[in-house]
Amino acid sequence: MTSYPLVDAHQHNGPWPFPGRYGGAGLNLYYMRRQGIAAVIISSTEAIVSDMVAGNAHLAAEIAGHAGLYGYVVVNPNDLALSCQQMDHYYANLQFVGAKIHPTYAGHPLSSPKQAALVAEIAARGRPALIHTWGAGEVRALAALAQRHPQWNVLMAHGGGDAWREAIAVAADTPNIYLEFCCSAVERGKVERAVERLGAARVLFGSDATLFDPCYMLGMYEEAELSPDDLPLVMGQNAIRLFGLEVPATV
Repeated sequence: MTSYPLVDAHQHNGPWPFPGRYGGAGLNLYYMRRQGIAAVIISSTEAIVSDMVAGNAHLAAEIAGHAGLYGYVVVNPNDLALSCQQMDHYYANLQFVGAKIHPTYAGHPLSSPKQAALVAEIAARGRPALIHTWGAGEVRALAALAQRHPQWNVLMAHGGGDAWREAIAVAADTPNIYLEFCCSAVERGKVERAVERLGAARVLFGSDATLFDPCYMLGMYEEAELSPDDLPLVMGQNAIRLFGLEVPATV
């Protein structure tokens, strides 16, 4: 039980192409109930890994009617026109609040012309995006894209992974970049350093569930020992503001 709404800005639905505990919306809801999470934003692994259209459709069916379940529309630079159609279709659904790009599975780095064209279309629609980043090259490429579209907000997934220090540095020079730090390798200092450099208003909580149990990342954020003023922002209020979520005050 928290005195503020806990919001997870990075969850998934469905199986990855490697072993793990995966499930549909029932597993997302289970983790929410167990950890007291008020709302989550989910992307379809099927849409990321194999079939954008089918995956987005399956996610829409999975989250329909469930309060607190929101979705990212997965888009892919390999088909710009279809990605635009997907955004225009799902943005009419109030449960879809942003776009998601995974450059590794799409086969195009963020520095590619196809990714630049896709980001321009995302930015033109005014919705935030969650974009997978891992490594210094992806961090710098995302910063360049964000600087081309200064009115568009982007959440850097994984905080650049092993390049989290560089992610904090580029975000300091790019005010429309936000960071979340879910990662398979937990390191101390990420969250507190980001808050110190960027301010608490630009750091969000993400868990990467259902790939991981949310308690894994909750422990890292709790260990940051954020101040009573900063903690509610990072753990929920920033996501509510950034994505326009409707979330109960407490869980």
